[in-house]
Amino acid sequence: MRSSKNSHLIAVQGGQYRWRAKGNDGCIMVSIWPTNNLGPFISGRFGYHDTYVDNSDGSSSSLGNQIIVTSRLVRRIIEHAITAHEYDPNGKGKQLDLGALEHVIKWDDAVRASNPSPEPSAVAPGSSAARSTPGVGGGSLHGR
Repeated sequence: MRSSKNSHLIAVQGGQYRWRAKGNDGCIMVSIWPTNNLGPFISGRFGYHDTYVDNSDGSSSSLGNQIIVTSRLVRRIIEHAITAHEYDPNGKGKQLDLGALEHVIKWDDAVRASNPSPEPSAVAPGSSAARSTPGVGGGSLHGR
């Protein structure tokens, strides 16, 4: 039986699921499983996609604006698993590892963490000067 401790409940296409996101080194790991504990575990990862600024000494610092995994993103992951991989929450099967989730769902509208005192010289996400940290995460969804 999978532990529901520190997990969130979501209903998608008539099924009930639990999910958890946890920050790890370089990524946010997402774990999803049906509440009936029959269907396979779904996993994947997101990069933090935070913005970095130049410290003028050859180093850089994150602005702390990484993406936050929310129910909206988890719903998209489950819908993708059902449509693209014929995922059945009521059937036995192997774990479904979706890998880098940026490649399988829309995520560019993700909620972002906020930093109360952003640096004025911030580099815009997506610019050639910006660097994103690869990965996936979860837990309370905010930390690494």
